[in-house]
Amino acid sequence: MISETCLEQNALGLALDRSRSRGILAKRSQPKRADARRGKNVAGSDRVRARAVTGQPTVGGFPNLAAVTPADHFLVTGVTGFLGGTVVAELLTAPFSGRLLLMVRACSPDEGLERARRSLERFEVPRAVLAKLTVANILCGDLANVAAFERDARLDAVTHVVNCAGITSFGKDPDVWRVNVDGTLDFARRFKQVAGLKRFIHISTAMICGDKPPSVVEEDVSLSINGQHLVPYTESKAEAERRLLKEMAGLPFVIVRPTIIAGHTRLGCRPSGSIFWAFRMSHALRMTTSPLDGKIDVVPVDYAARAVLHLAAAKQLRYSIYHVGSGPSHSSTFAEIDAAFVKADGGARTGVFHSGSVEEALKLKDSFQQIFGQCNRRFMQVAIRLYGGFAALDATFDNSRLLKEGAPPPPKFSDYLGVCLDSCKDVGIYSQAMIDFV
Repeated sequence: MISETCLEQNALGLALDRSRSRGILAKRSQPKRADARRGKNVAGSDRVRARAVTGQPTVGGFPNLAAVTPADHFLVTGVTGFLGGTVVAELLTAPFSGRLLLMVRACSPDEGLERARRSLERFEVPRAVLAKLTVANILCGDLANVAAFERDARLDAVTHVVNCAGITSFGKDPDVWRVNVDGTLDFARRFKQVAGLKRFIHISTAMICGDKPPSVVEEDVSLSINGQHLVPYTESKAEAERRLLKEMAGLPFVIVRPTIIAGHTRLGCRPSGSIFWAFRMSHALRMTTSPLDGKIDVVPVDYAARAVLHLAAAKQLRYSIYHVGSGPSHSSTFAEIDAAFVKADGGARTGVFHSGSVEEALKLKDSFQQIFGQCNRRFMQVAIRLYGGFAALDATFDNSRLLKEGAPPPPKFSDYLGVCLDSCKDVGIYSQAMIDFV
């Protein structure tokens, strides 16, 4: 953990740095060292038979996964992260007959197995299922050093890659380019040598659109939109896409761009409260930097994971780039989101929810302890600027390509928000925010 003094120093640096981002976003936040952000790639050879779990969201509506055969060999990276962990949890608890390989950043296969199991416990994967994972399912690896594992012969048997690994910090992490661009390209190049490769899914982000997106962002125009990148992370993802599209030409390579991922439809924030705290912050402030009827494109992590697997397992796909988001029709307005909070918390907040500016919110800094509970005031100022900038974009992302591939529409954020809040109501906003900054 990072000391509060470090957080204060970093928060001050963020505030001073915001002049470089044209007043939209502060570009430095405390770099996360969670493994979700580092290249974690998976490989192993034991077949893990999936079992349906009562109450677990199924792959209903995402039929492609049922077409996987015992000869298919899935490699998943980013297993200890939010999306990557959910992808593996879905594979383990859904009809899946293929073989599963997990790449984990660890010093030994035993350590990697333990870390993978701990990650999957967040999603309530039964212990009996987790026990079926062995060290044979683990490849110790890091996108920062692909050369250390690229000669592993197990990679030659892989048929499907789901690459969720990378550095996702909104701060200026010194390794972001080395991992998200150079390391990712080295990793992808390794699979150009694999004759049996059927699909390589690379997880990017819809936020490569920059700070001046249209109201509805389409896949083919995202990389050509004018404007600055909001944070170094999105810039690195955009550059990786440009290079990968050239490097992987002619191969079964697909870019998947999730929008904002927040919560889980069944587990709420128990696996991770990432990003959800920002909506709690807005509700506590009783304001948003977007118009009240402005929309924000949010999907639950379990929907995003199943959509990724649906695309990975498809025999044929129409396109090479897909948004995984709520789209214009299923995105919630900020007014709907606050109304869902009011309903879920029993109207505990007073005051009219309204549209305002970041500067208006910052004027309340002397009252942050009363508004947010126990918190670091400087940190909360940084958080308001950072996420206020994203809210002000007022953009949704076209998801018609995904729907054309047979995926069902996603649930609206406002419809499952109550599950998220109920799962974390005893966790302070500031404490929950540490998920994204430590």
